[in-house]
Amino acid sequence: MRHQPATPAESRRATPTTPGTPLNLNMVDYLTRTTSEVADHARKIDPDAGPLPDDLGDLYPWYIEHTANADIAEQAFRDTVIERHRLEHAIRLGQTEEVCKNPCPGCGCWGLEWDGGGNRALCLNRRCRTPDGYASTWTLGRLAVQKVQRTEMWRRNAT
Repeated sequence: MRHQPATPAESRRATPTTPGTPLNLNMVDYLTRTTSEVADHARKIDPDAGPLPDDLGDLYPWYIEHTANADIAEQAFRDTVIERHRLEHAIRLGQTEEVCKNPCPGCGCWGLEWDGGGNRALCLNRRCRTPDGYASTWTLGRLAVQKVQRTEMWRRNAT
């Protein structure tokens, strides 16, 4: 295996004369995307949901409030979105150990680890493999679905 040769820059660029943006634009785009996803789903369920809260910390209580009367499937979808966002927020903050608090959807063991390169949860169990022999990996969405299903089973079986 050989490394690709380094190629020179195709065009020269001028040195910037102004300082860079003082905030992370990727984070702004991410927050806009997640807020839009929550707002779109809430307004699909409740067209009279009104404006979003001014403080983003109140976004998810607002979401729950305006989808409380939805059917079971829509509430499960809402809970999945909230859990997926929780995991995504934790990963962006560098708290990758939040992934380890979930069992593997394939084998059920508690041996997940965050693979930043693949942007997926990786099962460390040597027996949990894909048909090709690679380690099983899972998206944050799949982990969120599993947690919501597991919570619903616990709720139904509670005495």
